[in-house]
Amino acid sequence: MSNQENKLLVCDLDGTLLDAKGTIDQESLDSIKEFCKDGGHFVICTGRMDADILFVEEKLGFKSDFRISQNGAVIKNGQNEIISLCPINKDYIATLNRIVFSKGLRTEVSNPTNRLFPSPRNPEDVAEFVDTSRVVSNLEQVVLEEKEPILYLTFGTSKDFEEIRQEIEASLGKGTVNIVMTSPSSLEVFSNEASKGIALKHIQELLAIDEKDTYVAGDAQSDVSMFTYSKHAFAVQEADPTIRQQADLYAKTVGDVVNYIYEQEYKL
Repeated sequence: MSNQENKLLVCDLDGTLLDAKGTIDQESLDSIKEFCKDGGHFVICTGRMDADILFVEEKLGFKSDFRISQNGAVIKNGQNEIISLCPINKDYIATLNRIVFSKGLRTEVSNPTNRLFPSPRNPEDVAEFVDTSRVVSNLEQVVLEEKEPILYLTFGTSKDFEEIRQEIEASLGKGTVNIVMTSPSSLEVFSNEASKGIALKHIQELLAIDEKDTYVAGDAQSDVSMFTYSKHAFAVQEADPTIRQQADLYAKTVGDVVNYIYEQEYKL
């Protein structure tokens, strides 16, 4: 047994900790539990809602010191307290509403605890582990009144998304908000003060752990912002070649990343 109290492992959820079927291999699960038992700090960082992280932790049988959700916009500690929150600037909401809702595309908006829908979804389209949705018929108006709007999620095509990007940048300026195509059919708009990387930096400061003792695992563009804050950035599973090029290393599973952490210690 070795002491891992000065080590931090942060990983994405879908396509990283979990495979395409939403499952984790037993070897990775056992390795993560051993890492946590030895004092290591394990943190899930995802675009999903916090409720999904809690669900995964309960199912897999471990509990993290911190949970990073909605691509870094929300951070909670193990006592379920919000320690960091990055909502979209309220001054931008009317403009974002005008641009996004005028396209006739399905758009959902999240706050720290719920996803707000304009209408019910087809049950086959439900990807969450825990349904935190609320259906509101006048979503555009509700978003204007929302105290802490976190993220717009719009479904469409790359052409639709490019039009939205151009209109937002023309109206608000480049870099005023983050505009990220998270899949070929989905676009997210959220605060420019939020990213997985910024959230990771905050966790490092809270735990007093530096980059050389930080290990990151991810598979998507949203994970790349974390790579900057680690000397051991891993692309995993089916990560696109462009993501692998930006990472330091490649590992098939998160379990392999944990094994690497122990191997590095044994080399010292």
